[in-house]
Amino acid sequence: MKSHIVGFANFSNIVDGEAELYSIYLLPETQGKGIGTALLQEGLKMPPDLKSLLVCVEKENTIGMNFYQAKGFKQLEEFDELFDGHLLKTVRLGLNIT
Repeated sequence: MKSHIVGFANFSNIVDGEAELYSIYLLPETQGKGIGTALLQEGLKMPPDLKSLLVCVEKENTIGMNFYQAKGFKQLEEFDELFDGHLLKTVRLGLNIT
């Protein structure tokens, strides 16, 4: 059986019980197969002192927004963000762990 990397998740360190999920990236052909959910669940299991997790998503990224909201993340704020010379509408979502 041949195996290869199809995605990854990148979490911040925990500060005062709060961490940030910087990204979950998957190859497009692997999306919708539970891999993103598994990466998120594994990340949530690792730190015993995690109380909340934040993630920022581009507002027009409906796939990302739907994914996180289906996992229980709630919208906390919306703001404009300059990214590589482009203005993005960004939404910060939060998930309470406790």
